[in-house]
Amino acid sequence: MDTLQDGFDPREFAGSAQRAVAACAALDVSARAARLAEDGLLGVIADEAVGGLGLDPRFAVPVLQAAGAGDLGFPLLETMLLARHLAIVAPDAAAEIIAGQARATIAWSGAARPDMTGTVGRAPMARNADWILVRLADGAALLPGHAVAVSDAPGLDETLPEQRVALSGMEPATRLDAACWAALAEDALLLRAALILGAAETCLGLAVEHVTNRRQFGKPLVANQAMRHLLARQKLSLEGMRGCIARASAAPANRLAREAAFLAAATHGPLILEACIQVHGGMGFTWDVPLHRHLRRIRAVEAQGGAVMLRDGLAAALIDAN
Repeated sequence: MDTLQDGFDPREFAGSAQRAVAACAALDVSARAARLAEDGLLGVIADEAVGGLGLDPRFAVPVLQAAGAGDLGFPLLETMLLARHLAIVAPDAAAEIIAGQARATIAWSGAARPDMTGTVGRAPMARNADWILVRLADGAALLPGHAVAVSDAPGLDETLPEQRVALSGMEPATRLDAACWAALAEDALLLRAALILGAAETCLGLAVEHVTNRRQFGKPLVANQAMRHLLARQKLSLEGMRGCIARASAAPANRLAREAAFLAAATHGPLILEACIQVHGGMGFTWDVPLHRHLRRIRAVEAQGGAVMLRDGLAAALIDAN
């Protein structure tokens, strides 16, 4: 599908994504999958042959922004990636995922041994997942959820908990070669950046609203110049993240641009959230104010993407190049 010829605009997906995410707040996980599928969001970047829209990953950016903004308790990033990259090797599974009939996730940490044994981790909502993708030395393997042992793992994000997955030598339903896994991981960089942007944008809006309405010593907090400067710096960081994502979203795909977008989001996103919490004072750490829940999500996404190792590798490559 030629998205430019067809005249689609990624921003057209923002409104429906925001409404769907808001509606999911009152639903259980299975109902969330059904609602997101009903709105056509799970297959935005999947091939038309399996029920998707056949659009490129930049059309998933506003969807993931909405998920980040709404603190969606559903592995939407993993679901959209699997719907896209399983379309050729496992079309039936991809179609079930897009229709909301099967839940899927990805274990981002660790790799299975050649005999399909070992333990992998950082699999969001792996418990009761119908399909779990695990990393191999030469690609990835798709495993049925009932064939593995899932256990809880310590983590920051209580809304979207991560689990460990223990493998016992089962035969995979299908395998992804190294090139397919690399393409999936590259798409994940852009979508993670979008999710972090959505969370940071929402929290900065909450901070601005707080300092505008909160009064101390007869004046609103925003009357304090230091407060205005603090929020202005966070706004600059936010727009820098948005610019990186816009460049990384431009066709054709560019891995370096996507790495830069993810690293910009993983670097500035937590700083923005921490500043927003500071602006709220002690109440910023309470469960009634959602700021720390967004910070937990950002930190989890940062770890899933291996931001520290990616940053070190990129720095070493730039040093060698110069």
